[in-house]
This record gives sequence, C-alpha cells and structure tokens, in this order.
Amino acid sequence: MDGTDEVGVGTDGRLRRAMMAARRERRRTADELEAFRAFEDRVRAIDAETTTARGGSTVSVAAVRSQPTSGLRRVRQAYETTVMGVPHYAEEYDDTYVESLQGEFSPDIASALTEGTNFNERCRQATLSAASEAQSTRELLVGALDSERESLQEVTEELRPVAEEVADLTARSYAEESFGSLDAYRARLHVLEEHCDDIAADRQASLFEQRRARWLPSSAPDIACYVYQAEAFDYPVMSTVAELTERIRTVRATVERSMARCRP
Repeated sequence: MDGTDEVGVGTDGRLRRAMMAARRERRRTADELEAFRAFEDRVRAIDAETTTARGGSTVSVAAVRSQPTSGLRRVRQAYETTVMGVPHYAEEYDDTYVESLQGEFSPDIASALTEGTNFNERCRQATLSAASEAQSTRELLVGALDSERESLQEVTEELRPVAEEVADLTARSYAEESFGSLDAYRARLHVLEEHCDDIAADRQASLFEQRRARWLPSSAPDIACYVYQAEAFDYPVMSTVAELTERIRTVRATVERSMARCRP
C-alpha cells in the first residue's frame, strides 16, 4: 500500500470506510424521512373516531375495553408498511410495533395507539405531530450527514499530498546527506506536522459544534460517534491524522540522528 492509499483510506481503510458509513447512514435516514412523510399522509386520510355508548352518548376511550377500532388498525398497518417497511429496518432496529412507537414517538402515544380502543381526534393530532417531529429530526440529520461527507472528502484531499510526501521522506536514505540538506528536511517535516495539527484543530472545532445538535441520542455525543458506532473507530479523521503525525515524527527523528552524525 502506498502513501496515497494509506492516507486516503487510513492505515486500515479507515477514511474510506468512514465515507461509506456516512453515505449508508445518509441513505437510510433519507429513506426514513420519506417513510414518515408517507405515514403522515396516510394518517391524515384516517378519520377520527368516537365511541358511543347505549342511548347515543359519547364515552371516553378509557371507559371502554374492547378490541381496537378500525382506525387504530389502519394506523398500525400504515406504520408497519411505511416506517417499519424501510429496507434496513430489520438490520438496524428489529423492533416490534410497540417498541418502535415508544422509541420514535413517546410511551404515551404508543400506549394510545396499542392499548387504546379508539382513534379519537386527540390521538390523531398527537400522532400527526409526532410524525412531523420525526421528519424534522431526519431532515436535520440528513443535513449533518451531508456536512460530514463533505468534511471527510476535504480531509482526504488535504491529507493525500501530505501522505505522499511523508512516504517519500520515509523511503529516503539520509546517511550521505549534507547537514544543510538534513536541516531542510527537518524544517519541511515540521511544516507537515503543523499542517496536520491544523487539520486536527479544524476537525475538533467541527465536532464541538456538532455536540450542540439536539437530535442525536444521548449515547452519541456527536455525529462521528453516531455514524461510526458500528465501526472499529469513533473518530476516523482524528485517528488518521494522529497516525500520520506519528510517522512524521519518526522520520524527523531519523533525520535528526543523521544530523548529529554529520558535520555542519
């Protein structure tokens, strides 16, 4: 593997795998966004229901204990064929109907839709509101994932020439170099390390800003942890830069040892 490959993908394919993970998550999030839009449309087509007791008076849902009405059954069918019907659902979630409602909406809405017996107007509006909020969350996440993909591409392009130069410097023999040449190599390696430090600082600042996002689960403090949770790394850019910086320091140490043995 040459320097370009190594930096373009990380020493273990890290940056390339990170890009693939970001693309996959973006595609899945877009699928979920469309699924919630379809679910909301189908719920809007379902009329609210009332439960009528003997004599024509309306009673509360809590007072009735019977099988769910057709409205609740239609909501479930709509949810299962849209939200739970996305291609990656079983792989990523594999939840039951109740579990999915609790995670996506709230325990109260899940209870109303699964334990209630009537799809009344209050339940209908709460379901529509929850579906709209789920869409807003996905829209924000799609934007963040697009930014992450752009960031990965920019970092890869910035690191590629650095990696190529470091690979050349690593392969070079310094035994016969003059002191002046060695000093120039050392200065150049210092510049390369500073460039890596700047890339790392920019990335760290970006991650700090991402931590303010409210749509991420509490277990994922930033977009990197969220997107790469299934990978062997959390921060592909930072770890790749750190490895490249270590290589730069190793070459510089070799240069400095040669300088110590060389007369100015």
